[in-house]
Amino acid sequence: GLAFSIEERQAYRIRGLLPPNISTPHLQVERIMENLRKMPDDLTRYLALGSLHDTNEKLFYRVAVEHTQEIMPLIYTPTVGLACQKYSLIFLKP
Repeated sequence: GLAFSIEERQAYRIRGLLPPNISTPHLQVERIMENLRKMPDDLTRYLALGSLHDTNEKLFYRVAVEHTQEIMPLIYTPTVGLACQKYSLIFLKP
């Protein structure tokens, strides 16, 4: 949502429905990476990336493509194995 330009917001009639800030996709990716790096462990990062995937799939894949070496261990082995072991503790949705 934050990447929509003023013109796009007016064209799609979403002006006023989004925060007034406009943030480029590159800046959004860098903010996400900065936040991920501050998290205490890989499982927490995995959960944050899952939440990002649920809310903004396009941004999730942009993060994965631009930071593949750093992200792949979080969304594949070994972190997914740990998430499977702790499944009953971390997944609350049916």
